[in-house]
Amino acid sequence: MSPRERSIAFATVAILAAALFYNFVIDPVARQWQSLNLQISSKTESLKKDLRMLSMEKELDRNYSKFSKYIGSARSQDEEVADLLAYLENISRSDSCLITNIKPIGAKEYAAYKEVLIDISAEADASRFSKFLYDIENSKDMILRVKRLTLTSAIGQANALRGSFVISKIIVD
Repeated sequence: MSPRERSIAFATVAILAAALFYNFVIDPVARQWQSLNLQISSKTESLKKDLRMLSMEKELDRNYSKFSKYIGSARSQDEEVADLLAYLENISRSDSCLITNIKPIGAKEYAAYKEVLIDISAEADASRFSKFLYDIENSKDMILRVKRLTLTSAIGQANALRGSFVISKIIVD
């Protein structure tokens, strides 16, 4: 072989050896390294999140104790509705709001909670009506919300209002 052919053959072998070395050694090691870096990143993020949760432990315990009273023993839907009706009647009596019609609509079940709906028609003057709605929304014993509210003036009475609304009670399972 001439010196030129030897140098071309040597260059070809060198290029082929470099390509094989890259494909069988460098590339797999680089992929493994990249995979390990991704795992390290995800574990680091997970640890950061866990540390944040751990630093908020006292606040979470305080919130849990505040809302744990809403998580009661498993009661039937009828018992929950009866409890809610009695509660609403007590509030209306204390706020001097006359309930003219009250009927349960039913319950909707979601993944983590159940929602009991009650349809109410009531009459009162504006201040008593607002106090009644305020007491419902700010209940200390239950999670209650006014879902729909319709107010009209009562016929023949100057200050009286007639209201129709739907109240929902959230029951955490």
